[in-house]
Amino acid sequence: MGAVLLASVIARPPKAAAQGGPVALVELLPVQAAGPADTTNELPAPIDQVELGSSFVIEVWARTGDSQGLSSVSTTIQFDPAVAVASGLTHTMLFSELLSGNVNNTAGLVAGLSGSHLGSCADQVGVTPTWARVALLEMQTVRAGSLVVESADTGLPALGTAICGVGDLSPSQVDYGSATLTVTAPLIPTVSHWGLMALVLMLLSAGTLAISRRTTVPREDPKHRY
Repeated sequence: MGAVLLASVIARPPKAAAQGGPVALVELLPVQAAGPADTTNELPAPIDQVELGSSFVIEVWARTGDSQGLSSVSTTIQFDPAVAVASGLTHTMLFSELLSGNVNNTAGLVAGLSGSHLGSCADQVGVTPTWARVALLEMQTVRAGSLVVESADTGLPALGTAICGVGDLSPSQVDYGSATLTVTAPLIPTVSHWGLMALVLMLLSAGTLAISRRTTVPREDPKHRY
């Protein structure tokens, strides 16, 4: 009987679906280093440029317009492995149950990234305007160029974004975000025209001094005359 009741609760559509538009949002936030808090009412400004050979973090955030809050968040992240590779994946304490996420740098994928919050619905995780941080994806740049990092539906029925006490949302009810960064090559120091002229004059001066020292004839000491 309990199993039948549970199935009926999960099967009913989310309350917010009748309002139209996305019920949940998944946002990718590129930052130089991860912040300390897993919840916030205002996401910080993302970085849009990183240097070649440097590391950065993609924070995965989510929120919902449903007052019950999020019980799980799932997404697949896509990126260009010729420009950057993933070096680590960490789930947050908010979504620390039923964890998954397969990093594939050859394909440029973090497939089936998912985590669940199995606490009471009274926790109201990620209810708008509050964002809830799902995971941290550490990345390393390997080539200069434009890097687009995109989130999308996992395509796996077992891994969904769900509302607490309601059930899974359909992919059309989730707005998946993306981020674009420019990977720049380190600047090569150049010598200005004035700097070059100063260097040439300094070398000429040093050369003239050396020649002068070699060609100077020492004076004869009168005491040594015969």
